[in-house]
Amino acid sequence: MKIQLWSIGKENDPYIRDGIAVFQKRLQYYTDFELRLIPTVKQAASLPLPELKKQEGKMILDLLGPQDFLVALDERGKTFTTLQLADFLQQRINAATRQVVILIGGAYGIDTQVLQRAQLQLSLSSLTFPHQLVRLIMTEQLYRAYTVLQNEKYHHQ
Repeated sequence: MKIQLWSIGKENDPYIRDGIAVFQKRLQYYTDFELRLIPTVKQAASLPLPELKKQEGKMILDLLGPQDFLVALDERGKTFTTLQLADFLQQRINAATRQVVILIGGAYGIDTQVLQRAQLQLSLSSLTFPHQLVRLIMTEQLYRAYTVLQNEKYHHQ
């Protein structure tokens, strides 16, 4: 199964890029993982917020394949423990899912049409995090979940 972490926004700051690289390298032993940065909409600052979200949503929907399992990170989504995330990944593996796309939306959230397309809406926390930091957190959590599935010692239960 391939996992893609999609994020709308700019390149990572060096400390984020370095952290992601550590867990991306570790993840390669368990799964095919890719971080995909999607550039912001042109002239985003001049667009009304609903129009910006709509245009971002259209970009996302155009990039998704029909068989992609979409997980949208959204503050109103379901919360998982690390063990539940590991169970979710195992379910996707068992279901022979070819690709899971985990989406970090733009600065103002994810368009309704994309949320409706998502098979799962997931919340990392009730707190608000910078999008770049969410990329690092999600990459680490994926690595942690895979170590749980392999009964390795990284995650302490």
